[in-house]
Amino acid sequence: MREDLVALLKPAGTLMDLNIGAALSLAAKGRGVLKRLAPAIGGDAWMENSSNFPAFEVVSRGYTSAARVILMGHGADEQCGGYRRHVTKFREGGWSALAREVEMDVNRLWHRNLGRDDRCISNQGREARFPFLDEEVALALHAMPIWVKVDPTKAQGEGDKQVLRVIARDLLRLREAAKRTKRAIQFGTRIAKLSNVRDFGSSRAANMASAGTVALPEMQTKR
Repeated sequence: MREDLVALLKPAGTLMDLNIGAALSLAAKGRGVLKRLAPAIGGDAWMENSSNFPAFEVVSRGYTSAARVILMGHGADEQCGGYRRHVTKFREGGWSALAREVEMDVNRLWHRNLGRDDRCISNQGREARFPFLDEEVALALHAMPIWVKVDPTKAQGEGDKQVLRVIARDLLRLREAAKRTKRAIQFGTRIAKLSNVRDFGSSRAANMASAGTVALPEMQTKR
């Protein structure tokens, strides 16, 4: 599997690329446990009370999704200031520095993320679609003042991707989702932790070695 995955990643070729590609490939298989809201909880009344989380019951433990399309969140962080380094840029140079960083992220998104991730998903027989990169959405976000899209003076989970959080909270009523803090896919799935222990002995050692930027051995030997 690793050999096939590395081939899909190219020209990207770092440990971070491998971890992200592995997480996406596994997710795109669409295999897992299928759950639904327990009958006693049915409806959306629980949405009104953040302390009343819904209960789920297992429908199938060997479920494979029949969906052929996967909706991806690419472009949300890049266009709306969702990365921690955006806060750093704001502290260093104010709104103008932040705006330049966001513009750089948008301009390089196509070759930094999109090709790699689209190949990993397509290889599983599914099609990736990117609603945040829809032409009208992207043009609307581009026209917005930077301080509407993001507010680095607010806490994480509130100021990052601010405009999207407001829409999710006030228009879509996704109040809990609107407050969730960002977790990169390689960390949320724990793949990075497994990789760090395997290749460096511990997550601490991996951080000291800047593991995410380390080139894969397969890439080093073919240069």
